[in-house]
Amino acid sequence: MTGHFKMPTPAQPIPIINVLLVEDQPGDADLVTRALRSRRGRFKVASVDRLAAALPVLEAGTVDVILLDLTLPDSQGFATITAIRDAAPTVPLIVLTGLSDNELAMAAVQAGAQDFLVKGEFEDAMIERAIRHAIARGHLEERLRRSEARLKNVLDLAHDAVVSVDADQRIVLFNPAAERMFGYQSDEILGEPMSVLIPDRLRSVHTDHFNGFLRHAVVSRDMADRPEVNGRHRDGTGFPIEVSLSRSEGPDGPIVTAMIRGITERKRAEARLVLLATTDPLTGIANRRHLLDLAERELARLWRYGTPFSLIMMDVDHFKRINDTHGHAMGDEALRRLAAVCAETLRQSDLLGRMGGEEFAILLPEAGEVEAMAVAERVRLRASRLRVASGDGAELRLTVSLGIAECRRDDLRIEQPLARADLALYQAKASGRDRVVPASAVAPA
Repeated sequence: MTGHFKMPTPAQPIPIINVLLVEDQPGDADLVTRALRSRRGRFKVASVDRLAAALPVLEAGTVDVILLDLTLPDSQGFATITAIRDAAPTVPLIVLTGLSDNELAMAAVQAGAQDFLVKGEFEDAMIERAIRHAIARGHLEERLRRSEARLKNVLDLAHDAVVSVDADQRIVLFNPAAERMFGYQSDEILGEPMSVLIPDRLRSVHTDHFNGFLRHAVVSRDMADRPEVNGRHRDGTGFPIEVSLSRSEGPDGPIVTAMIRGITERKRAEARLVLLATTDPLTGIANRRHLLDLAERELARLWRYGTPFSLIMMDVDHFKRINDTHGHAMGDEALRRLAAVCAETLRQSDLLGRMGGEEFAILLPEAGEVEAMAVAERVRLRASRLRVASGDGAELRLTVSLGIAECRRDDLRIEQPLARADLALYQAKASGRDRVVPASAVAPA
């Protein structure tokens, strides 16, 4: 606050309070001055008779409280309060009026005064009490202003969007991060329903969550406890967000504040990580680990529900010869082309994976040996028709050998049907390659 007065502690002496009296009536000014000086030297009064004379005194910054008449030669009414507040926004202000009018008093306080006194109706002790109360109230208001300023600074600098709504889900606070996230300016969205920030298909669900949160005893909920939801940008596009909620009581009822974090980039990064973890970098199909994980799930379904599934092991015939003759770049291209052709041949529910080198595997959910034989034969025929042009102008022809194993309920690990399919693949290669062999046609080792 402007001025030097600070509220004393009980052990401290009461300091002198510097009072600026702005009053153009000499009799009223003398009455107030004598009343203050009678309070055992606790007040030092500087008196001026017009607004223009008061402003330089206020600029000096030595005033602790202002006593202001609203009818001055150079200023009238509440415009005088505005002018004083512009010059000294934090100095406590008491309006002096000749009218005992409560409406006038409330209007004066709303205009920026801390209190008002009716001339001729106050005693010496009353004016002292009014001044001290005004100073105390001014201190509290200043602390509140600083607290609000700090809060506004935090909200303005926050990277996360902060949105507050009332019990009717009308927006009452919308920080700059929320403006950037949702595409609305604060002044155009305040008072609007929260639903404008939520995709149409999720609005009823949001309303249920909101009402449930208001009824719940918990007053806050962290992002970790809240499922991921979607926000709606001004242009209508949706985007993933995380939301933390808190509830507080406002003057007109509960206020719910949401701290909202956009997670679009994180979701993209997670998708890239999943892709790296599950995809073969050369061919773009599933890698060994991903195929085996899904095969383990199918084995669990087989144990529980009896749902059949089969595995196909596939190997490119004479692949070493391709690398030795045409180079590894040509071999890589052949594997990429083969993977694309095989993927086009399979059902959407099937999964093609590269096990390593020129070896592939195919997971066929809900397929027994007969269905797997038909799929494997189609893959073999498509592979045999594939032609890959080499860098030296030659045309490369591929063939593949395939082994099939239908999984059984007595298989305890996925490695068991894989081993049977691998054994059948070995038999196909030993029998001349470019063929399909089921595990049931191979004699147990």
